[in-house]
Amino acid sequence: MSQPLDQQEKLGKTIRKTAPFETLGTFKPIKRSANKLMDQVRQILIPELLPERTQRMSESLFTFFRGTAELMEFDLAHQTNSPIHAITCGDAHVGNFGLFASPERHLLFDLNDFDEAGINPFEWDVKRLAVSVMLAAGEHDDFDQTPLPELLKDIGRSYRESMNAMFERTTLNRFYPINEVENLLNAIPDELQHSKKLKKFMEKAGKRDSEQVVRKFTTTKEDGTCLFNENAPRTKHVKDNVTKNIEDYLAAYRDTLQPDVNMLLSQFTVTDVVRHSVGVGSFGSRCYLVLLTSSDGSHLVLQIKEALPTRKLADRIPDEASAAFAKNEGKRIVYSQKILQSASDPFLGYFASSSRSYYVRQFRDMKASIDLSELDWEQFEAYAKTCAWILGTAHAQSPTAGMILGYVGHSEKFDAAIADWSQAYIEQVKGDYQAFKLYRLAKDAEQISKTN
Repeated sequence: MSQPLDQQEKLGKTIRKTAPFETLGTFKPIKRSANKLMDQVRQILIPELLPERTQRMSESLFTFFRGTAELMEFDLAHQTNSPIHAITCGDAHVGNFGLFASPERHLLFDLNDFDEAGINPFEWDVKRLAVSVMLAAGEHDDFDQTPLPELLKDIGRSYRESMNAMFERTTLNRFYPINEVENLLNAIPDELQHSKKLKKFMEKAGKRDSEQVVRKFTTTKEDGTCLFNENAPRTKHVKDNVTKNIEDYLAAYRDTLQPDVNMLLSQFTVTDVVRHSVGVGSFGSRCYLVLLTSSDGSHLVLQIKEALPTRKLADRIPDEASAAFAKNEGKRIVYSQKILQSASDPFLGYFASSSRSYYVRQFRDMKASIDLSELDWEQFEAYAKTCAWILGTAHAQSPTAGMILGYVGHSEKFDAAIADWSQAYIEQVKGDYQAFKLYRLAKDAEQISKTN
């Protein structure tokens, strides 16, 4: 039985004494080998995709940061943290928010990546978002960096205001935030006056569906068979455990869906399966596209993604709730997504092979990400604050949210702590990036030379 809200808030305020904002905002440098931690992740990925993964991560400081959630998780685990845990995204960087369709076909804006989701101190998500805002802003040569420290404080402020706004609602109404784009534009006071670019991306997202994917990613043979186009090594027909047993795995996946969606899928048959790698951090994991065709000739494209273990450290002993939460990685990701998102893909489900876990979702259904490089400063500023607002609504779903509310309250000291820690951490990211380029590019070149 949960505590009354006033008691939770009181406890949250009390925690400020044992975990003061000043401590929360102080970054403690950690001695560790970035390349060793990254190599631990590489060991579970597909070897032939690793060189391209390296190239993607080498493009910029921001892309490197996106692909190395394990480094920041390590560092966060060794900081002085608040004792308030929540269900967190785990990788709430500014590029992991986007547009997608609700089951009712409304366009939503929300978190859209949950591979690292789990139970962690709530501020981990806020800090990762703030650091990513700094790095993404650094990609713009024409941005004046002077107002950036103030924007970092605004990340904390927008998060706090969102949490306070959520608790003006009843418990049941907090469960139905529904982040429809138009409603969201009206919900955040004075923050989205520069929304033309966002509306352009809305229109683009609304045109994406399975038929559009089929036109772009497939070729119809003379006999009428529709097959995915190859672009090796990124997109490639393979014979492995998943493709050989796709029918059995899809049957197991369907058992995790609502009965109406399960019945809908019974009207489709598998036409083709291809391994298709995406992203930066997940590039090299086992990802697939499945082309399904109905009796009327229409199509549905599902994406299967390997659910990698969260990048927790051996010296970090998870509490009982965390351990239970992560027993099945696909289940962990799906459940976290359903909790944190205002509405989720009805095709979201999971299955497991004998040695690996996977989750499944519809591919590119009215999905689009905001191209941060196309935003001017005012638009970027508004976008960053919007992401922080969304993060607050997501965290408000956790049963500990009342304590978070009491802890952050209306205190600008929380905002300053997030800004201070994030600015100090940037130097750690820069050092890791340089070490990565010196070590990994040389290693990959050596490997390619041996292969040839």
